[in-house]
Amino acid sequence: MRILIVRHGKTNYNKEKRAAGLTDIELNEEGIEQAKELRDKLKNEKFDLIISSPLKRAKKTAEIINECHNKEIIVKAGATERNLGIYEGQPNELEIFNEIRYYTKNVPVKDGEDCKTYTKKVFNFLEEIINEYKDKVDTLLIVSHGFFLRSAGWYFKGVPTEPEIVERFKNCQVDEYKV
Repeated sequence: MRILIVRHGKTNYNKEKRAAGLTDIELNEEGIEQAKELRDKLKNEKFDLIISSPLKRAKKTAEIINECHNKEIIVKAGATERNLGIYEGQPNELEIFNEIRYYTKNVPVKDGEDCKTYTKKVFNFLEEIINEYKDKVDTLLIVSHGFFLRSAGWYFKGVPTEPEIVERFKNCQVDEYKV
């Protein structure tokens, strides 16, 4: 089974360089255009099912991609973004964001999730999805968020060790994995 994981299109929070976390914000016009470009790029891609985060920005991205495929979209809470607690809406260039992104540092997030707690949730979600669909679909598309993509990468490639390199994800980035 192939799993394609997409980060949603751009939002005003992305434009303003603020951390969204669980804040349920819409795609902006640029994000809608990014999703349309991705839709066109993926129009000949074969996938059997789309799973989306319940957050508006991911669902809209999934809907736009699906315009060329007309596949079932299943909304699952396990695909949602990390709860950034007191840092939601804050400028993501604050020094704390250089800390909370790191798996190896696992900095606590007041009223939110530390990196290892969130990553464990993503690992459990991916295990469930793989077990549920591995014999039913050839290719699965998951539309989610940046921290989800990061954690999914760790699931498939292994958790980081020090010195850790933190990858930044682009809007509408697609990562592909084989199970």
